[in-house]
Amino acid sequence: MSTTSKTDTNNDAGRLPVTLPAIAECKRRGEAIVMATAYDFPSGQIVDAAGADIVLVGDSGAEVVLGYDSTVAVSVEEMLMLTAATRRGVRSALLVADLPFGSYEASDEQAIRTAQRFVKEARADAVKLEGGGPASVSRIRAIVAAGIPVMGHVGLTPQTSTALGGRRAQGRTAQRALELAGEALAVQDANAFAIVFEAIPAAIAGEITRLLEIPVIGIGAGVSTDGQVLVLHDMLGIYPGRAPRFAKQYAELRSAMVGAVSEFADEVRTRRFPTAEHTFSIDPKELAAFREGLAGLER
Repeated sequence: MSTTSKTDTNNDAGRLPVTLPAIAECKRRGEAIVMATAYDFPSGQIVDAAGADIVLVGDSGAEVVLGYDSTVAVSVEEMLMLTAATRRGVRSALLVADLPFGSYEASDEQAIRTAQRFVKEARADAVKLEGGGPASVSRIRAIVAAGIPVMGHVGLTPQTSTALGGRRAQGRTAQRALELAGEALAVQDANAFAIVFEAIPAAIAGEITRLLEIPVIGIGAGVSTDGQVLVLHDMLGIYPGRAPRFAKQYAELRSAMVGAVSEFADEVRTRRFPTAEHTFSIDPKELAAFREGLAGLER
C-alpha cells in the first residue's frame, strides 16, 4: 500500500494512518491489501509494525485466544475487551472488529447499538459482519446509515457454518457460485466499504472480484482477490496440528515458545536462574544493619 515504505514497517512514526479512501484507492490501482488478525496489545503492535493495512480483531479470537470450540461462543463483552486491547497497540492500520454471533441478527436497531459500542467503547474504525442474505444486507445498510463503516463477509461464514454443512468451501457448483455473486453484489449495494471472501474456489472468487467496485479480501479464495487475510496464530505456527488448507505458516513459534519455557523451568530447578545480573544489590552497611535488626526479631 502506498502509505507504507520498507523503512516504515519498523517505524510507526513515519507511517500515515490508513483510511477508507486509501483502501478504495488500492483496488483502483491494483495494489494488494494486507489484512491480518490481532487480538491484544502486543499482537496489535506487531501486526501494525509489520505494515498491515487492516488489522482485524476477528471472532476467531474465540478459538485462538479464549479457547472456545467455535466462534459462536464469544460474547460482545469479550470482543469489546479484545478490540480495546488491540486498539492500544495499533497506530496506523485501519482497525476492524467482528460483530459476534447473536449481536446483530435480531434487528437493524440491535445491529446499530452493537456497532456503536465497538466504535465508542473499543475505538474500532469499522465493524465486520457475516452473510449476504436479506437480513445481513439490511444490517449493513442500517449500520452504514448510522455513520459506521462496515466490511462484509461471504462464502464460508464460520458463525453459521453448521447451516452450511460444516467448515467447507462454498461456491463449488454453478448455482451456489451465482448465489455468492448475488450476495456479494448485495453487500456492495448496501454500501459496505470492502468484503471478505472465505473458502471460495479461486476461479469463482476472481470472477466475482472483477464484478465488484469495492475491495475483496480473500482467505482461501485465491490470488485474484484485492488482498489477503490470515489468522495470526495460523501464520506464526502457535498451535499444534494441521492448519487450515488456506493458511500458510510463516514461522513455527510454538516449539520455540515451549523450548524457552522448558529452559526456564530447568534453570529454576537446577538453581541456575536467577544469577547476580538478574538481582538487585544493597549497600553492605544497610545489609549489616538489617541482619542486626533481624537477629533481634529472632530472640
